Amino acid sequence: MNDLSGEVRRLCVALDVERYSRRTDPEQREIQRRLVEVVAAAGREAGLDRLLVAERAAHAGGGGPATVMFRQEQGDGLLLLLPAGVSEARVIAGLIGELRIALHQHNRHLGTGAPVRLRLRLAFHQGPTQVGDNGFVGRAVNTVCRLRDSDELRGALTHHPDADLAVIVSAQLFEDVIEHEHRDLRRHLFQRVLVHAKDIEMPAWISVPDADPGAAAVPGAPAVPAGRGRRVRLPSIVNIDEY
Repeated sequence: MNDLSGEVRRLCVALDVERYSRRTDPEQREIQRRLVEVVAAAGREAGLDRLLVAERAAHAGGGGPATVMFRQEQGDGLLLLLPAGVSEARVIAGLIGELRIALHQHNRHLGTGAPVRLRLRLAFHQGPTQVGDNGFVGRAVNTVCRLRDSDELRGALTHHPDADLAVIVSAQLFEDVIEHEHRDLRRHLFQRVLVHAKDIEMPAWISVPDADPGAAAVPGAPAVPAGRGRRVRLPSIVNIDEY
């Protein structure tokens, strides 16, 4: 039995590449390679690489599950469980901001319909989780994956063909973190949706950071009031050492 299987409340992060299954085998291999590069670059700038170092050290020294970050590759995506007690605002703001930058740098020389253009769906949730013998366990893990794969988030990214990133946050996290505008996260950049997924129906909040100013993130939703554009400068570096 995995000795890191105790239940811990964690911030859960899931991301996925748009329309991956429609690509050819060579394109999928190239997308996987580029996804690793983009996430690694964003993670370094957001400070998450330091959490991975802590993870390896904890594994080597028998550290407990609450003190490390776990990651699970999923081919066209990635699932992260952050350490208990991590600053949710810092991680959310840092990942959104640095993924935007990394995706822009990757895609800037590619056309809108380029086969290796990366467009990502990113989801955040939190709750009790466990690390099992073959992956992560817990309703929070299932929920963050359902949010990431929801039709509502897919539709938001499709609705903005020039954007490279669409973000969904559970209502719980929105109320605890974004509603209070911690770390330059702005609540008016998010729009409320009701997610209908495989085994859940729950409210959540969606943002498309690079949508045109004044445009609605979600198809059919009201546009942002004039003077409250959707662009916001997010912190470029998350100082994990402050935790």
